[in-house]
Amino acid sequence: MSVELVIVTPSGEAYRGEVERVVLPGSEGDFGVLEGHERFLCSLRTGEIQLTLEGGGSLRAAVAGGFADVGGSEAVVLAESCETADEIDFARAEHARTRAEEALASLDAVADPERFLEHDAALRRAVNRILVAEKGL
Repeated sequence: MSVELVIVTPSGEAYRGEVERVVLPGSEGDFGVLEGHERFLCSLRTGEIQLTLEGGGSLRAAVAGGFADVGGSEAVVLAESCETADEIDFARAEHARTRAEEALASLDAVADPERFLEHDAALRRAVNRILVAEKGL
């Protein structure tokens, strides 16, 4: 029994394949998808996608927001970005984290809430990429 998983980003298709199970970072919490899952549409937060591949292997990916359309034997993820653990440039992610932390430290959240939220989101994405890359080692 499997689920056809398709992950699409603005850059194109990030993943397509049959999986036994996928765990997605829903906006209200992580949820797992198996074949025969009830149909629904859900927003995703920045987080980790965990794939259990047919034959027992696994794969992890960092995703930055989006939506999941799940139903029956198919799950389609439309994400702002998606990188598998082996695709993540760890040094680049560390640099992005440092830049975001420095920017947040220099901002007044009350005086410039829009920029504060922008840098906070960048920090969450960088930290997520680092965590996924570390788990994938």
